[in-house]
Formats: sequence, structure tokens, C-alpha cells
Amino acid sequence: MRNRPTSVGSSGGDLLPKGFWPVAGMCALILLVGVFMQLWMPDGFVLIKNQDASPRKTQMISEIHSAGPVRINEIMTSNGGVITDRDGNSPDWVEIANVSNSAINMKGYVLARNAKAGNVFIFPDMVLQPGECAIVFADSHLSEEAGGELHAPFRLSASGDVLMLFNQADVAVDTVNIPALKENAVYARVGKDQWQVSEAATPGALNTEENYRAMTSVSGDSPVQIVEVMSSSATYAPDENGVCHDYVILRNASGSDQDIGGWYLSDTQQLPRMWRIPDGTRIPSGGTLLIHCSGLNRAEDVAHLHTNFKLSSEGEQVMLSDAAGKPMDLVTFDLLKTDTAIVRGADGGWSAGAPTAERTAGQPSES
Repeated sequence: MRNRPTSVGSSGGDLLPKGFWPVAGMCALILLVGVFMQLWMPDGFVLIKNQDASPRKTQMISEIHSAGPVRINEIMTSNGGVITDRDGNSPDWVEIANVSNSAINMKGYVLARNAKAGNVFIFPDMVLQPGECAIVFADSHLSEEAGGELHAPFRLSASGDVLMLFNQADVAVDTVNIPALKENAVYARVGKDQWQVSEAATPGALNTEENYRAMTSVSGDSPVQIVEVMSSSATYAPDENGVCHDYVILRNASGSDQDIGGWYLSDTQQLPRMWRIPDGTRIPSGGTLLIHCSGLNRAEDVAHLHTNFKLSSEGEQVMLSDAAGKPMDLVTFDLLKTDTAIVRGADGGWSAGAPTAERTAGQPSES
């Protein structure tokens, strides 16, 4: 019969297994460390999860504040509809401003998230006039054509990021550490080297209170007006597939045709650029245009206009804005019954009543 292995000590006989004391010492050390950490951090450890492990997301940069004519002026990293692109999407965006008294050709300027970034945006041959701003959407869809919509081949993180502007000689002339931003908040420059988080976005314009008021105040002299709103249609204004949706009717009250391509329609005054009206959309003098508020977002279909939002039958707003985002007309309505519209009268007043839109074929007439 094979004997059990034993350790022989000074007292003889069966002792502890070999290696017991090192293991016991280690356990005691772990226990002591645990007690110490419990006293030091009574609430436990906080695990910081980095969604993007790239160094540019975890390292801040030494900020350089532009002393030249061109600078980063405003940044939005969580766009909930403050401004939309041609496709009706709401990407992150960056605003570049010419703060000089002379026109500046932006050709060769570069936007990047760090000095070694492979995905950068290079400005095309385009001129910014004094005080003029350019919007660059940051949505990973590169578009650098002069005269077109500008899109950078990268996105920005709402939890905080870095952005750098380089001149034509590849010298960093403006850099910024972007803090975490909630939806529709902007990080806006308010001085040469001061920034602040703000709810008063002014995309395409310098960051002033005057510009913000201009962007949120209704013009009152628009050639195109909202004349009818339906927020619960069951039998009126069927679309190309015979389906009835909420709708808005616009009228051109001017004496000439109006091209409203690039204008905006929204269901809230706080987000005037909710849905971009497709290029080539025209309303003849004295004519009307019906737009389905279906949520289908057919951003390029001029023949069948469908917004990216629906209307609430409980009541809300409808706002029409021009291509610069300037509010041109606004209507606020309360609860509307099914197949009841709110209609603008000849005197400009509004009242609930029978819709003027075409009724679905085969439906009985109203009594």
C-alpha cells in the first residue's frame, strides 16, 4: 500500500500539505487589500467604459485658439433635428466662420479629429465672405464638392471629442476639446478663446443673440403661407398609394412663381429645420401645394412630398422656414377631430372646419 505524502517538521508526524503557507499568505494579502479598498472606496469601483478605444477619444489636446481669419465656431454632436441634410437626416455638424473683413478661399483647409487622423475633410475651392459661415456635416459620408453639401468622413461623439482645423500648410490653427453634449445642445465659441454649452444653436450664422432671435422669430411677410393643417385624416388627401395621412397645405400668395426647394417644414418652433423640402419644389402664383406629414421622409421625391414627422391630433405647431432656417410662417393648433382641418380665412384668421383637400373616392359626403 502506497504511503500518503507528508511534510516532515521539527515535531514530526503528518503536517500541512506542501505549498500551504504561500497560498495562505496570498489569501491573507488579498483579504487585507480588499479591506483597505472597502475603506478607501466604500461605494465600490466605477468602471469607465470607453465606446471607442482609439487614442483620440481618451486624450485631450492642448487647445490652440485661432488668431487668423478662419475658425471653428459651433459644434453639435447630438443633432435631434436642429438642422437636416438634403436626405432629411440629422447628422452631427461643425460650423466654420470667416471672422475677418476680407473674403477667404477655404481650399486646402482641413478638419480632423487628431493630427494623425486618416479620415479628414479637405475643404474644396469655396469662398467665405466676411462674417459668412459654412456647415460641415460629420456623418462618415465624404462629400467635398464645391457648391454642394459638405460632409466629413467621420462622426463626433456626444460623450466628448476632439476637433482640429489645419490651414493649407498643414499647420493646426484652431483646436477644441468638445465636452459631453446632450441632444440639440451646441458647443459655441463666444469669444476668441472662450466656449460655452448652449441651447441657442445658430447654424450657418455667427453666435449672437441677435442671430438667434432672427432664426426663431417669424418673418410675417412670407410670399408662401400655411393655409390648412389636418392632423387626423381618415378620408382626405390620399397619397399616391391611396393612404390618408396628416397633411399641410401651402399657398403662394405672391404674384410670381415661388421655388421653395431647400425650405423647411417642422412640427415645432424649437426645431425649424426638421424636414427639408426637396430641390425643385415650386408653387405657381396663387397656387397651393399639399405635403403629407406621414413620417415616410421622401426627401427627394418632388412629385410625392412626405415629411419625416407626423402631426399630433392633440394639437401642436407647424412651422415653415426658408432655406436659411428663417421662420416664415407658424400656426399653433389645438385638438382636432378626425377629418377636421384648421383653415386660414381670407382675413388671416384660423378656424376649424371642413377640409379643402380632395376626399377619398367612394366616401360618402358630409351632411
